[in-house]
Amino acid sequence: MSLIISVIPKQSIFIDTNVMEEQILAPHNNSFGFESCRKTLWGIDLIRELGCEKIYSLKSMDIFVFDSEIEKLRSELLILFDNLDIIKLHTIYDKDFIEFRIRNALEMIKVILEEKDKVGIAIW
Repeated sequence: MSLIISVIPKQSIFIDTNVMEEQILAPHNNSFGFESCRKTLWGIDLIRELGCEKIYSLKSMDIFVFDSEIEKLRSELLILFDNLDIIKLHTIYDKDFIEFRIRNALEMIKVILEEKDKVGIAIW
């Protein structure tokens, strides 16, 4: 299994989230890594130490963010992006692998910003 990033509608709102996800430009996609990345990448102590509580919580549960939490998730992703070299040293993954997954999530956030009153992001 793989971790994926999805656009999810707010409760009782009908919107075609597939159309939004199709706006992600290649080479980016909805991948956030392997299922094992929950513990071997996003769930390592360093992620929490960097202040990325939302991402770190992926270690034990799926992430669902709406409204102002979208900006919090974006901020955490930018922190991770700024610390790629350090993160690489604490995992089995190379810098390109980690960076690509972070960029996938950032690209998904870009797509939903104008519709954030109707949708959120799930990483599951």
